[in-house]
Amino acid sequence: MTSTQTTTPRPSPAADKGALVARTKRWGAFYQAEATLRSMRAYGGVILFSSTFQPIMYVLAMGLGLGVLVGAETDFSAYGAESYLMYIAPAILASTVAMTAGIEFTFPVMEGFKWRRKYYGAQATSLTPQQIALGHILGVSCRFAVHALIFTAVLFAFGALSSPTAVLMLFAAVLGGLAIGLPIMAYISTLRDEKGHAAIIQRFVIMPLFLFSGTFYPLTNLPQFLQVIGWISPIWHANELGRVVAFGQPTPLWLLLVHIGYLCTVVVIAWLAVRRVFIRRLGYDEWRGRVPGLKADKRRQSKQDARESAAGSYQRSEGVPLVNFRRGLGANYYSGNIRAVFTRGLSAIRNNRGIIFISGFLEPVLFLTSFGLGVSPMISGIEAEQAGLAGQDTISYAAFIAPALLAVSAMNGAVFDSTWNVFFKLKITKLYQTMMQTSLGPVDVAIGEICLALFRGGIYALGFLGVLMAAGLVSPLSAVLMWITAMFIALGFACIGMALTSFMKRFQQMDWMMMVLVPMFLFSATLFPIDVYPTGVQWVIQALPLWHGVELMRDIAFWNFSSLTLVHISYFLVMVIAGGTLAAYRMKALFLR
Repeated sequence: MTSTQTTTPRPSPAADKGALVARTKRWGAFYQAEATLRSMRAYGGVILFSSTFQPIMYVLAMGLGLGVLVGAETDFSAYGAESYLMYIAPAILASTVAMTAGIEFTFPVMEGFKWRRKYYGAQATSLTPQQIALGHILGVSCRFAVHALIFTAVLFAFGALSSPTAVLMLFAAVLGGLAIGLPIMAYISTLRDEKGHAAIIQRFVIMPLFLFSGTFYPLTNLPQFLQVIGWISPIWHANELGRVVAFGQPTPLWLLLVHIGYLCTVVVIAWLAVRRVFIRRLGYDEWRGRVPGLKADKRRQSKQDARESAAGSYQRSEGVPLVNFRRGLGANYYSGNIRAVFTRGLSAIRNNRGIIFISGFLEPVLFLTSFGLGVSPMISGIEAEQAGLAGQDTISYAAFIAPALLAVSAMNGAVFDSTWNVFFKLKITKLYQTMMQTSLGPVDVAIGEICLALFRGGIYALGFLGVLMAAGLVSPLSAVLMWITAMFIALGFACIGMALTSFMKRFQQMDWMMMVLVPMFLFSATLFPIDVYPTGVQWVIQALPLWHGVELMRDIAFWNFSSLTLVHISYFLVMVIAGGTLAAYRMKALFLR
């Protein structure tokens, strides 16, 4: 005889609404942090790889590369460090966390408010605006902690750190990252549209604070007026705090309290600002008869109406103008209207041309000023033979890095214009999909965007070359040839950058671009000669495209041409042909199926 057992079904977690709401009110910030961390799983491989890859690259490049030049002439025992690598290790950690903060508190915040409106989905639950904001901060802080922990482990593995108290520097790095990121989050949260604000923040805020915060040299190496930038920079305070706990840098107690107090004060004030903005945008007042952005739309419409009334009545011409379509082989690729794509891009940036001009050449100027003034006191000069030059004894460190920084500027301008801007039009605004509904073909779009990147890159290079001529680092004739070469280098990187961007599906995947750009910048003989590395490593570096750009620039700057100059030119010709062809093919595959 068998007996049947009856089982009582388990109640659903959502059955008791009151208990669920009570838990949400208590732990809502952690639920939002969990959602933020779950969204990071889509690019978790990028996070783990960058957390391991970046410290190794910086250790090999700056610690063992630049350290060969600096360590031979400068003793860091007065700072408590056994080597140059040990001195810069805590600062590199704090700086990389700050760079990550510049990303995690800009684009994801705009995604939450504007692009995918995730915050409004969370607002529809019992989560409060404060919990939504705090949850995002907690989730990003977890990424900072993972990055710092892996970074610290790598530094211990390379012998850059030895004291057990060095583990505490990860708290200094996370605190410094929040001190940089929360003010940015408060500002980004006030924006209704992202019109290059993130790029401006990177170039006008984070980059100067990073370069003049004593990361790669003592802050006292800079002139007094530039040291002020370090004093107000949270990165400098995080750097110094990390050095104290990492290797016991001699620091008065009052200054140690200043570092901690400054970082905590910035974090608290910025959090209050973030909280206020989130309450204003996600509170109930936002939805009581209001549509987000409606007032701004009305203001723009009123200005447009005023312009039309001032211009007089508009009489539409009769009939529809004829549209000529190309026919024959390749007609579905190219319509002969590249100018439409290019002029559209110029119209989109017409309201901030001055900022674009300044920001473009500002980055290499900042690098030249920072390393030229900060590192030069620790290096007597560069041997001409090390730089591949003949007929000279030594050259100044500023003259050595100036042509390289121009090549880096050409690369960065072309890559960022052909990646981030292209990705935004490709995936966020769907602009290219709209263009393909017209007579435009994929070749028109690809070449038009590449030309736009070259236009902006040309402006950046022109401004930087003006600074180099004013400083007496290049001659006028060399400057003209270097400007043309910068356009050529930018063309090669723009073609490759646009082709690779067409494979990206999420903006977080763009971090893979940084995984390529960072080692190219660090290892391509930009900041130190290539012969500091073994022969096998030199061969790997010589395969990188930026090394060819740097050497080509130095050939022109010092009038030192050889058969290798033709090799450098041929390398970029291959990049232009291969990248341009792949970019056009991918545009066709994406939109003309």
